[in-house]
Amino acid sequence: MFKPKAPRFVGWGMTSKHALPWDVKNSTDLTGLQFLKVDLDFLNRINLGEIYLGFGDNKEVNFSNLLNEHRWRNYIVYWSAKLATRNTKSPRSCNFVEAGVWYGMSTTYAISALENEIDRDSNYKIYLYDAWDSMKSEYLTTKESGAVGNYSYLSLDRTKANLKEFKEHCEFVKGYIPEIFSQNPGPSELSWLHIDLNSSMPTQKTLEEFVPKLLSGGVVVFDDYGWGGFDETKKVADEFFSEKDGILMPLPTGQAIFFKS
Repeated sequence: MFKPKAPRFVGWGMTSKHALPWDVKNSTDLTGLQFLKVDLDFLNRINLGEIYLGFGDNKEVNFSNLLNEHRWRNYIVYWSAKLATRNTKSPRSCNFVEAGVWYGMSTTYAISALENEIDRDSNYKIYLYDAWDSMKSEYLTTKESGAVGNYSYLSLDRTKANLKEFKEHCEFVKGYIPEIFSQNPGPSELSWLHIDLNSSMPTQKTLEEFVPKLLSGGVVVFDDYGWGGFDETKKVADEFFSEKDGILMPLPTGQAIFFKS
């Protein structure tokens, strides 16, 4: 009698019985195994209880399991950063931008991927934009107004501590988008852009600011593209890229990637 296989992955809105790229016993995928090392290092050195404050801080939350449930999401971040670095690699500096940094989780995977592609001593920089404060009504639409006050628990100092091994390459830009761009417009060119702002207007302004600076072969990753409740963010992305030179690929994790031609 046929016995259904148990899922190999459950989390981030997905259930899958398929092979995992980071399966240390069966994988021959170098990128997957590199990602697994980064993932385990992150697990061992980070206070997950602080990272996941917004997911609940009670004693019954298994934070290690919660990180495991993020693996497909974090793998996409790692893979996209590696692709962007490889596609745009040149003697010039390699710049990344992240809008919506949280506690530096995505940043860790992105920088680790970049450093697996280039010399760690290279002149790369990642510009990190975040308010590290609560969301405000003036940056939200009527449909998004329920998010007012979210992320008040964030701390720039905690984020800096989590990213201390990369500190010479990180530029922390604290403030609300889009006003903060007038104070720090970031790099003149970039390879990789990650947007995790949970709001449509700042997403629109981030695209307008950085996509014109994105090198050919560069990548834009959206965290909130397909999630319920972020329809306006998805609409912004779809309309913005409808006439751009490249292709937007929605993913089953709720993320989406734009590949610039």
